[in-house]
Amino acid sequence: MADNTLSIIAVLKAKAGCRESLKSALQALIVPTRQEEGCLDYALFQLQETPDVFYMRESWKGQEALDAHIALPHFQAFVQQMDALLAEPLQLVRLNAVEPQQI
Repeated sequence: MADNTLSIIAVLKAKAGCRESLKSALQALIVPTRQEEGCLDYALFQLQETPDVFYMRESWKGQEALDAHIALPHFQAFVQQMDALLAEPLQLVRLNAVEPQQI
């Protein structure tokens, strides 16, 4: 991976009764986001033990690519729905890759 690769886990918890609506809204982001030039990875997961919680695993070609994603219409359409769908604010967990030790 490039040195400026930005890897994130977005944590999204559905409001009571909004699980399927949140899931659909997140699924709608996948195809257009994967087509973005700066997107390296964009995958949605639903927790087995807590099905109201979703994780979006994302990797970007740097902060500029993420910023461009956030400004695009398909993501802004999701932003307009967040208050109605999320039980708590969107949480972004930034990750640092850990490479294997040299032997």
